[in-house]
Amino acid sequence: MNVYYKNNIADLDAPTPIQGTYLENVYDKSLELPVMFNEEKVTIEGNYGLSAAAVDSLCLGYTNAFRYTLTLYDSADELIKFSGLTADRITIRNFEETLFFNRFELILEGIESVYLGYLYLGMKTTLPRFEVKPDVGEKLLSQSSQSFGGQVFGLRRTTLKSFSVNFPRITSEERDVFIEYIKSVLNIEPHIIDPYYEAHDKFPPMYAYLDINDNNMPKLNEHGFYYSTSLKWQEAR
Repeated sequence: MNVYYKNNIADLDAPTPIQGTYLENVYDKSLELPVMFNEEKVTIEGNYGLSAAAVDSLCLGYTNAFRYTLTLYDSADELIKFSGLTADRITIRNFEETLFFNRFELILEGIESVYLGYLYLGMKTTLPRFEVKPDVGEKLLSQSSQSFGGQVFGLRRTTLKSFSVNFPRITSEERDVFIEYIKSVLNIEPHIIDPYYEAHDKFPPMYAYLDINDNNMPKLNEHGFYYSTSLKWQEAR
């Protein structure tokens, strides 16, 4: 299971967005508050200045572009180029190794005016395999009432997905990874999670936040330092 919360924020440059939308929206917490352009093909350039960014993954969220091309540069020299088709809601591209660069060029191609809700270029964090039976559900946010005559009426709202898993046995080193992750995002920072990257048809990636109130990792009653924990995520938009 991979989680993506270590984003490298770059200084961005691109064609002028549609009035009322902003290029910085791609780093905003709201996935569905995109930057919108008038063109069907858009180039977004990012610069990290004199510092080199360490990156092993690309994520694109909430875009109508069907194709992307990412080129990474080390100063003026082209380092490597990736291209591919976007997925339904969240696109993830894990690189074969960690790459170090100080600027990038992202080209998005669509069949109509392009928009992009979220851009991630950073490091992924791999959590241990979870228990065989994860809990996948949906949270109903609609509110209903009943009239004196028995008729039901209410306010229809978006249904949000949830995902929860148990980690029945983790090592001391894995526990440290959990602690760093939870302390970084708490239950307020939405980010991308990829529960089972070998089976996106069953467990698609989610833009979500941790839906927990405590960080409980009891030690198992056995020799050595082994622990257990459980986590739950709620979809964010």
